Amino acid sequence: MGDPAYYGRFGFRAFPGLGVTGCPPEVVQALPFDGTGPRGELIHHPAFGLHQPA
Repeated sequence: MGDPAYYGRFGFRAFPGLGVTGCPPEVVQALPFDGTGPRGELIHHPAFGLHQPA
């Protein structure tokens, strides 16, 4: 998760179907290693304070 303008310089980008509940989809980005677009719901460790369901 981060600023697309910043992380885009390193090849990160948003993918349809990849998300974090409660976060805008454009800030959820990935850099796949094999060209396959990632999909799914990311869940962060509770220490990040997002209060996501497990």
